[in-house]
This record gives sequence, C-alpha cells and structure tokens, in this order.
Amino acid sequence: MLAAAPQPQPARRSQAKHRAILRAAVAAVADGRFADVTIDAIALRAGVGKQTIYRWWPSKPALYVEVYADLVPPDLLSVDCGSARANLEEVLGRLFRRLTETPAGAILAGLLALAQTDPAAKAAITDGLVIGRRHLIQDPLRSAVARGEIDPAFDADWAAETITARTWHAVLLAPDRLTPEFARRLVAETLR
Repeated sequence: MLAAAPQPQPARRSQAKHRAILRAAVAAVADGRFADVTIDAIALRAGVGKQTIYRWWPSKPALYVEVYADLVPPDLLSVDCGSARANLEEVLGRLFRRLTETPAGAILAGLLALAQTDPAAKAAITDGLVIGRRHLIQDPLRSAVARGEIDPAFDADWAAETITARTWHAVLLAPDRLTPEFARRLVAETLR
C-alpha cells in the first residue's frame, strides 16, 4: 500500500505581515489616489513580496474590501438605541465619520468606480460590501417592523438599498454631505 502524497498546507498568514499589508494599503490611499495605488507599492510599504499579497488576496479590489472592513468594522455599526430612528441615525453617524475621517471614503469611491469596468472589483464589492453588510441596515428595520414600531407593510430591504444608494452617491459625488444632518434627513425620509 502506497502512502498518500502529503497535502499542501493552506497559506498561513503571518499576523504581523497581514497587519503591515493592511496598514500599507491604507497609507497608500491616504497619500494619493486609489486608482494610482499598485500592489507593488503596497508590498514595498509593507516590506513583503507582492506574491505574499496575491497569495492572500486575488486582486487589489479583494484586498481593499478587507481594508474597508478593517476601517469600518461591522461591530462599529451594530447598535441598539431603542428605536429604529435612533439606531439608524447612530449607525449612519458612525459610518459617515469613518467615511470622512479615514481613507474609507476614498477606498469605497475607488472600489465603486473600478467596479464599472472590472469584474473582480464588482464581485468583491457585491460579496464583501453588499451581501456581506446589507444586514447592518436591514436588521434594525426588520426588528422595528417586528416590534410594531414601523408599519408591517414597510419594505426594509428597499429602505436599506435606498440608504445605501444615497450614501454611496454622496461618497462618489459629494462627500462633504456626509454629516449628522444628512443622516437625520436620510433616516426621516426613509421612515416617513
């Protein structure tokens, strides 16, 4: 009986290198335009080979979806303020601060622009930022419907898509609109 051939080990991430790559990717956008950032430049800043980056992320968009998730972690957007209006205003306020006070807004804008011509970017955004995060807006709305706070006919999915679309529109064209007042107005119009 022949011994089975050894199976290759899955690529293990060095936590130090992983963090260095994420920090380098953030710094690269902070220092310039998302469109101009290259994997080579990130690798140089992180002190790793570009093959290390490609071993862990199949593309620049996949890397930047993780960078975005690191800058805007889901737990930051999980709140319970007692009402749908208060929850949404708090979530959007926190999100807007991250989008304007960190490179997260530039990263999101860059990913959205790239997704128009790059299937890898479109897939990364769809999987990581649409499917992977839509519950952050949907769940508080669905809970409010279940509690009777919002009319049972309220379409939480449509409302979440509308909030996301209006937010992404502002990220792309008018990031200075991402203010607490915009959050309040967006919530008021959505819950009306």
